[in-house]
Amino acid sequence: MKTTDFSKKIKRKVFNTCILPCLTYGCETWALSSQHRDMLAHCQRAMERSILSIRKLDKQINADIRSRTGVTDILIKIDQMKWRWTGHMLRSSHEKWSKIVTEWYPRDGKRRRGRPRKRWEDELKLTAGYNWRRVAKDREQWKGLEEAFAKRHTELRDILE
Repeated sequence: MKTTDFSKKIKRKVFNTCILPCLTYGCETWALSSQHRDMLAHCQRAMERSILSIRKLDKQINADIRSRTGVTDILIKIDQMKWRWTGHMLRSSHEKWSKIVTEWYPRDGKRRRGRPRKRWEDELKLTAGYNWRRVAKDREQWKGLEEAFAKRHTELRDILE
């Protein structure tokens, strides 16, 4: 990525086809905290600066760097993959372990004091509501909510930056 022998277009293609799939492997099952999201975004920004041969000391704005490189945003990609996999899994007629584990809800025992741990389905509930499993059965409605789910984190990040 640091070499000047390759054009920006080739580096973008390498990032989108080789690096991004490696970074997001298995992301459908991740329950990402904001700290993990920040780490992934930081990793991607470092690679984008490397593509353009920009140092951190140059104080370039991240949005400008993204527009110049044109690479796919890792956080949007992760959210899209999670959303699509969830719909596919819940619409499947076969009894797979992933579907059984998703629908399983333990009812025994007491929770610890403090804030509850983040669960995998919490983000899905924020976008599709508490009946997200029923919404996932309807392919058109689920597809319509995909963009809202993927853009939610990006809009929050843009406000905070």
